Amino acid sequence: MAAVLNRTTKQYQASANTPDFPTADWIINPDMSAVAGFESKYWIITGDAVSLMSQPERDSVDETELDAFKNAVSDEFDRAQSSMRAFAEVLVDELNARAAKTNAILDAVDAANNLSSLKTAIGAIPDYPQRTLAQLKKAVRGKL
Repeated sequence: MAAVLNRTTKQYQASANTPDFPTADWIINPDMSAVAGFESKYWIITGDAVSLMSQPERDSVDETELDAFKNAVSDEFDRAQSSMRAFAEVLVDELNARAAKTNAILDAVDAANNLSSLKTAIGAIPDYPQRTLAQLKKAVRGKL
């Protein structure tokens, strides 16, 4: 059994059956002492030699990863912001519908001549249905 290192993916296996690993793609028994303790993203493979990037090169790799992470977070925030805006729009619609019902009740009170006509007027105002989570999801998707 020998150790192997993939030239492209930098996958390292400490114990491998070497006939299963063609030397065109794998380094057999690579000297890993120069890169010990460092992540494979900092390794440079030249021929069968494995070396460590310089500090400025490692810093550049880290900066690139950080930029990619920031972009991913920014993209996620934009998506979340869109979702949150859609949710807020649905919430505003629901609050406006409830306010309209309340206003209709108040208008009925103002227009009623007596208790009987008030009951009739309020009874004619449709109930506002309770909402389910599925309805909320559908409404938010509709806003998106």
